[in-house]
Amino acid sequence: MKYKINGKCLEVTNEIEEFNDFIFGRFSQFEITNDKPDNFLYFKNNKVEMSINKQYKVLNNKVVKTDIYPIICNVIASLINNENNMFIHSVVVSKNNVGKLIVGNFGQGKTTLANAFTEKGYEINSTDQTWLQVKDGELYQKIGSRFGLSKNSSELLASEKSKKEIKINQIIRIVGLCDNGETSFNYNSNMYHKIKNLSQFCNWNCTMPIFTENVTLYNTNMFVRIFLENLADTEIQFVDVRGDKTKILNELGVR
Repeated sequence: MKYKINGKCLEVTNEIEEFNDFIFGRFSQFEITNDKPDNFLYFKNNKVEMSINKQYKVLNNKVVKTDIYPIICNVIASLINNENNMFIHSVVVSKNNVGKLIVGNFGQGKTTLANAFTEKGYEINSTDQTWLQVKDGELYQKIGSRFGLSKNSSELLASEKSKKEIKINQIIRIVGLCDNGETSFNYNSNMYHKIKNLSQFCNWNCTMPIFTENVTLYNTNMFVRIFLENLADTEIQFVDVRGDKTKILNELGVR
């Protein structure tokens, strides 16, 4: 399968049938093309080969399933990331094409909070990784991810939702969710804190260790700082939240 990502053509092939849904579901938000590929990612029975921006890498041995996710995210980020575009670990919810970007560490409750938003009339536009773009002093979802709409499921988000251009007016960083727990909010206006707190959600795909073979993946963080500096200059509200999801929505004015 060949995909167009940020004006570049990526060919993805897979010989390991048991991973088909997992691998191709991760690329399902991108346009399929017949263009001649200038980049490739090949999952073979005994190795993984890839060439992105003319840099070739190989991981010998059959890929460990837990490595597939960071490998794919690393490849996508390598094709997307620049001063104004970033592939970031996040969820997007929106109402009337105005959205909220939810970030947080793995397992901290992004999907749980997103589902709480849907009970208030919002829709989910990105389930896991989001292509963000800063333009004209505003932040937008360019393309959202579709894979894994529900927990422990490969159900795909509707394509028309992931491909909406959503203007982001608030970034919510989850410190921790818990039912009936103490709820706290920190509205963050410090540029340095904004950059520090968001950088980990951009960098993870090139810093996570790979277990198939001790190979360093592509460096995707070279544009993170300048992208986040551009983002920090916008009028977007940054808020850190902790506690009960219902109280969080109430504090955010979601009724």
